[in-house]
Amino acid sequence: MEKAPIPIAEIEQGPSKFEEFLDKNQKKLVILAILIFLGVLAYVFMSGLEKKKAADAGAAFMQATDEESFNKIITDHSSSPAAGTAAIAIAQLRTTDDDRTAALNHFIDTYPDHPGVPAKLLELALIQINAGKNSDAENTLNKLISNDKSAFLAPRAKIALADIAASQNELEKAEQIYTEIKESKNAHFSDIAAQRLTYLKAKDPVLVTKKPEEIVPTPNPDSAPPATPTTPEGLPAVPAPVESPEAAPNPSLNLEEIPQ
Repeated sequence: MEKAPIPIAEIEQGPSKFEEFLDKNQKKLVILAILIFLGVLAYVFMSGLEKKKAADAGAAFMQATDEESFNKIITDHSSSPAAGTAAIAIAQLRTTDDDRTAALNHFIDTYPDHPGVPAKLLELALIQINAGKNSDAENTLNKLISNDKSAFLAPRAKIALADIAASQNELEKAEQIYTEIKESKNAHFSDIAAQRLTYLKAKDPVLVTKKPEEIVPTPNPDSAPPATPTTPEGLPAVPAPVESPEAAPNPSLNLEEIPQ
């Protein structure tokens, strides 16, 4: 009598574990799907709202012409990049160095992440240098160099630092900075640094003073004094005495008319 073959595997006739999981967590999965959908919807809505705000701020900036209208952009669109750009525009409208310095400092302190900060730091430093405030300028330039977004302006800032050192007769410090920029890969600023080094190492010309020769005047025959008149014997002629007008006879006086 033959034995019945042993089945290799038996097929389960009941629900799978995945189906059981779905049955047990169906409500949770529905809620999760709803939450994901709402999150996506909120993101799309907020993105659209931010784009609309940015568009409105840009339109307002294009229409602004004076400090009052730029200040309104800062108030109405404080979270928009246009607010920082409006602060830059206000600084550009200022006509004195003190007013512009105050506006630039306000922009740099209020909008540190604005892409225009590096350029405005350099502008502020140059104003400070022209005003003779070298210490303030050095602080501003070092702040610019340490800014992560100012790599393209850092060489120019270092040249300005070397210029300040040279003006204060710190020649070794200036030469060191100029040499560093000269050996950099930035062709433009490298050429500027090379020129500065040439001026720095140039020596002042030696002034040679020569004593002027004594000039002896040459007599002019035309301007010779008139010769003194002489007598036939060679002696100086004596001029004839001139009678005083008081002693001269009066031709109108008739002696006969004088009483005796």
